[in-house]
Amino acid sequence: MSQKTRERKSEKAERRSGERTARWAGWAALAVAIALVMPVPSAAQGDPRGQLFALLNQLRLREGFAPLGNSTLLNAAAQRHADDLVTIGQATHTGSDGSTYQQRIREARYSAWDDGLVVGEVLWTGLGGAEDAVTWFRSNPEWAALTDPRYREAGIGYVDDSGVRYFVVTLGARPGVLPIFINDGADTAESPAVALRLTNEDAVPLGDGAQIGRAIEVRLSNSPTFDGVPWQPWEELLPWLLAGEEPGEYGVYVEFRDGANRTAIAEDIIQLVAPGNSPPTPTPFLNLLEATPEPGTDALDLTPTAPDAGNSTATPPTGGATSAAPTRTPVALTGEDGEPIVFATWTPLPTDTPDIVEAGAADWPLLLAILLQGAAIVLGIAVFLRRRVP
Repeated sequence: MSQKTRERKSEKAERRSGERTARWAGWAALAVAIALVMPVPSAAQGDPRGQLFALLNQLRLREGFAPLGNSTLLNAAAQRHADDLVTIGQATHTGSDGSTYQQRIREARYSAWDDGLVVGEVLWTGLGGAEDAVTWFRSNPEWAALTDPRYREAGIGYVDDSGVRYFVVTLGARPGVLPIFINDGADTAESPAVALRLTNEDAVPLGDGAQIGRAIEVRLSNSPTFDGVPWQPWEELLPWLLAGEEPGEYGVYVEFRDGANRTAIAEDIIQLVAPGNSPPTPTPFLNLLEATPEPGTDALDLTPTAPDAGNSTATPPTGGATSAAPTRTPVALTGEDGEPIVFATWTPLPTDTPDIVEAGAADWPLLLAILLQGAAIVLGIAVFLRRRVP
C-alpha cells in the first residue's frame, strides 16, 4: 500500500472519528441541558418550615388567638429532634438518646420560671407537605396544643428523607417575652397606618418574682425610649402610625406593665413599600377549616379527612389542660377623630375556604422532574457507550 493511500485512509478515519465525537458531544450536551433546565419543584414551593409556620398562625387567627412568635431557640430544639426522627424511623417524642422534648428545649437554653418549663411538642410524618401536616393537626388532639393560649412562641424542625417528611413543632412561653405583631405579622405594608396585635402573660398570670404577670397597661412608641409616652389600657388590637411615610424599615415598640408595676418591652418591624409593591395576602390550603362551631359543640371532634396523609403523635402541653378556643370578637379600630382607620395591606383572612386540593398532588411535578432527569442521564450514558471507532 502506497504512502498516499495510507494517508487518505488515515484522514478518512480521523474524519469519521471527528464526526462521531461531534455527534456524541452534541447528544451529551443535550442530555446535560435537559437535566439542568428542569426546574426543582421543591425549591419553587418555598421553605416547608415557613409554610407550616404561616398556616398555623393563620389558623390561630381564625380561631381567635394571636399568632406565635418565631423562636430561634425552639427552632433549634425542633430541628434536633426532626434530624433524630430520621434515624429512629417513627414518630416519637423520645429521642434516640432517651431525651424528652422538655430536656431538648431546656438544652437549647429556652428559659423558664424557676426551671418550670411551659412547653409542648407535636409531630407529623408522612409523604405530604405542610398542608397535610396542618390537615392532620386540625383533625386530631394536636390542635389542643397548637391553640393553647398560654403559648406565645414556636419553632419548627423539618427533614425530607427521600420523600418521607418529618415535621416537629415545639411550643413555649418565656417569662417577660410578649411578642407583638404589626398587621398580624405581615412583612410589608403600603400605608403607615397599621394595626398592632398584642399578646399577654397567660402562662403565669400572677407573674414570678421580678417577671411580669398579666399586663393591664401598655404604651406604644416608634423608639425604644418611650419618653413622655402615656400609659393606656391593654387591648388585643391597637391602631398605630409608623414614624414616617417614606419606603423603608420601621420598628414599633410596646412596653407592658402589670398590676405590680413589673414591665416588659417587645418590638416588631415592618417594611413600608410604595403602593402596589406589596405582595398579596396569600390564601393557604385550609380546606378543612369549618365555620366557628356552635356553642356547646366540641371544636376538636372532627373526622380526619386524609387518614393516609401521615402519622403523628401529640404530648399534652406541660402545665395543665388547654383552654377551648373562644369565639373571636371583631375589634373596631378608629382614629382620634372617631373615623375608622383603613389598612391598605392588612387584609383579614378570607371567610370562604379554597377548594379542596387533592393530597399529594404537589408531589407530581417533583416525580416528573426526577423521571426526566433520569432519562437524560440514561441517554447520555447510552451515547457514551456507543462511542467507538469501527
